[in-house]
Formats: sequence, structure tokens, C-alpha cells
Amino acid sequence: MTTTTRTIWRVNKTGALSGLERVDGDELAPPGPGEIRVKVKAIGLNFADVFSVLGLYGATPDCPFVPGLECCGIVEAIGESDPSLPEGAVVPTVAVGDSVMVVTRFGAYASAVNAPLHQCRPLPSGWTHEQGAAFLVQGLTAFYALRALGDVKKGQTVLVHSAAGGCGLFGLGICNALGATPIATVGSQTKVTAVLERFPDMDPDTIIVRDRRRFREQVAAAAAAAGSERGTCDVVMDAVMGDFFEGGWANLARGGRYVVYGAADLTPAGDLAWFNVLGWVKLGWKYLWRPRVDPTNLPGENKSVMGFNLIWMFDKIVELGGLLTDLDALRLPAPKVGESFDFDRLPDAIRTFQSGGTSGKVVVTLPED
Repeated sequence: MTTTTRTIWRVNKTGALSGLERVDGDELAPPGPGEIRVKVKAIGLNFADVFSVLGLYGATPDCPFVPGLECCGIVEAIGESDPSLPEGAVVPTVAVGDSVMVVTRFGAYASAVNAPLHQCRPLPSGWTHEQGAAFLVQGLTAFYALRALGDVKKGQTVLVHSAAGGCGLFGLGICNALGATPIATVGSQTKVTAVLERFPDMDPDTIIVRDRRRFREQVAAAAAAAGSERGTCDVVMDAVMGDFFEGGWANLARGGRYVVYGAADLTPAGDLAWFNVLGWVKLGWKYLWRPRVDPTNLPGENKSVMGFNLIWMFDKIVELGGLLTDLDALRLPAPKVGESFDFDRLPDAIRTFQSGGTSGKVVVTLPED
């Protein structure tokens, strides 16, 4: 196998989308042991991409780096087997020409990638590459939040924030698959429609258009509509935080689990270049007034707060493989792709995603040969 050239979007300096630079002719080495080379057909966007470009993501590599946590494409080459993989690692069987979904620790903003085979899965029959690029990161995130940490059980009531987004829609579907009753929060009436289009049997009274002034009452009413006798939730899946944390926490049942995997309410609306004084002031103000939980109160309240970042799961190869296998066993339908952008317009795709006005997954597609 030989070195190939590719096109990438590279971050040279964090803080603003202007730090993203398109680079043609970047050299990609042959796939190493345990790796495959994938010709990328579609890339999925995630909030971690926004935070990494702005310099607000702790797991981000040093500059320059290539952002992106997931993609979908066609296998071009296969490296040798990796004898160092731990016992129990799940490694799928693929062949050159197969379509695969890839989750990677950065590097997906590219026309070709080398990825560990154990972090890839065959594209399900009937799915498009765009749908494949919308599945792994948000599907794994929702599944880990609800099943591994939330321990969701049949008959429980689960509050799912940002339910019209990629993770949120997966969260609703996973709750249904596990026999739990979800209640949803969204940011606008338009997104209520998006949720009901995906889940037409869902009771509209269990879908909340978030209102900062009365969110606590909204959650209690939706939980009651979902069948909770006390108007409480057993599990909360939250990537919003900010002013909306208290309403979910106050309505969390005894023994409940509050799972945090993001803080969209703290996400800057624009760039954070050094001269954007107002942006930094707003971010600092939100940070100072961020939600706080006193650990000494937790035993008496009998509640738990759990946080996670999926990127650290890459170090747990066996556990990651088990999660992927269990997620696949749910046989969830193909994810909803909300908006699609050409590879040349990748910064525009990030701006649109950052705005919070989308529903479903935002993907970037690469041109056909």
C-alpha cells in the first residue's frame, strides 16, 4: 500500500471559524496495523466540533489539527491485523469496497481517513452514507447516557433535552426501545412538529417548548402527562444545562439519575476571537452563574449527577465494542438527516449547526467521482 493525498479542513488557531483552513494535497500514510483507509462520502457534525474549533474543548489536540468525530464512506485499503488489541475487542469483518460508519478521535474533516477497524461498523442495508454519518457518535452518546449511566428500565419516565436534535431523537427512540416513557424538551414550536413527525404516537403534552421563567412547572406537567404519579422523572438526559438545569433537577425522583453530556446553553453564538469582548463577557457571565450542586445534599436527596464525554471511551476498546454491539441490537431506524452541506461549505455547516435552529443531524457530503 502507498501513501495517498487528500483534502482536509484544518484548524491552525482556535477561537474562530476563520481558523479553519482547507488544505489540498495533504498526505495520508497507508493504514497501520488494525486500521482501514476509508474514502469519506459524508461527515457528521457534533457539538464537540464547535467547541474544539472555538478552543473550549479539553480533549482537543494541539494546533494544527483536523476536527471531526465521525464519517461514513467506502473501504479503500485494509491494514494488517493488530495483535496488541485486548482480548474481547470487537473487530468487524470488512472488505475493500464495503461501506462503513466510522467514529474517530478527531480527523474526520477529510476526504479520506485511516481509522481503527474496531471503531468502524458496516453501513446497514438500505442506509445512505449521510445516514451512516449521522449514527455512531450521537447514537452511542444517547445509548451510553441512558443505558450505561441512566440504567433506564421499563416503565420509567425520562426527560430528554434538545429532543429534536440528533442525540435527542436517538434518546427518544432508545427510551421507546427500552420500554420507558420519554418527555421531550425543544427550543421552538417548529421543533415540536419535527419530534412528532419522527414519533407520531408521542403525546404532544409530553413535549415541552422550553421557557426559562416556568421550566420547573413545565417539566412537572409533562411528567404527569406521561403517567408519573408525582410528576417526576427517573432519569434526565441533559446537554443544555444553564438555566434549565434546576427545573429538571427539582423534578428528579428519589433515586433518580441526572446525566450531563454537554452545555449547549453556554455555547457562544459566534466566534471567540480575542477582540470579541462582548462574546467573552457573555461566556464569563454564563460560566459564573452556571448550575451548581452541593455534594453534601446528595445523600439526603438520594439523587445522582453523572457526566461523561464519549471521547474518553476510545481508551476502553472492549467496552466501546460492547456498546456498539448492544446499540446495534436495538435495531433503531435510520437517523434523521436535517440539513446537508457540500464539503466546500463546511464552515457554513458549522455556523448553521451552532445556531441551534436545526433538527436532526447536520451532515457534510463529499462530491462523487
